[in-house]
Amino acid sequence: MLKKNKFLNYIAYAAGEVLLIVIGILLALHLQNKNENKKIEQSIQTTLTLLKDEINTNKKSIEDVKDYHIMVKDTLKKINLPKTEHDINQSLGFWRGMQTRRLQNAAFQTSIQSGINKEFNPELLRALNNLYTYQDSYNAFNTSSSQIFFNADFSDVKSFGKIMSSIQITMTDIYYYETELLEMLNYTLALLENSQNKASYP
Repeated sequence: MLKKNKFLNYIAYAAGEVLLIVIGILLALHLQNKNENKKIEQSIQTTLTLLKDEINTNKKSIEDVKDYHIMVKDTLKKINLPKTEHDINQSLGFWRGMQTRRLQNAAFQTSIQSGINKEFNPELLRALNNLYTYQDSYNAFNTSSSQIFFNADFSDVKSFGKIMSSIQITMTDIYYYETELLEMLNYTLALLENSQNKASYP
């Protein structure tokens, strides 16, 4: 009986030791997961802040030139074609070049390369992809347009009307680009703000 009791006590003691070890391992895993989740949460918040800053910067860049582009577009609708070089100088009093801005995408690219964008909710991720794809198109359009007008001879009376017509078409395209971009920027900013206010992410 003594031997049997000692054996049962040993088994109970061993089981207790195993249970304590299992509990310790589970607790350590829980704390590790909690720390990992906290790091991911901090990375998400940092990335969202960087994206907001970048998008706000891009928004301001467009707002700084949008009115000028509208003015050029509207002025060219009613401009009189000059007959002399002197008339050209007077006609071009409103013109200060393309005044386009190159929109940035460094924060968005970093979110992709780090993989943190996979933690965003689907609506925000879709909005970001659409916005930055459209921004790339806007940047490419501005680059090609600037190159065309950079070599244009504004002093040639014969080609002046053709150049002005091309600029008007370009400014109309830029106007639609910038109008659409501002809507997309505002929509994405609202989603970013909403995501930052949430405690957890899908």
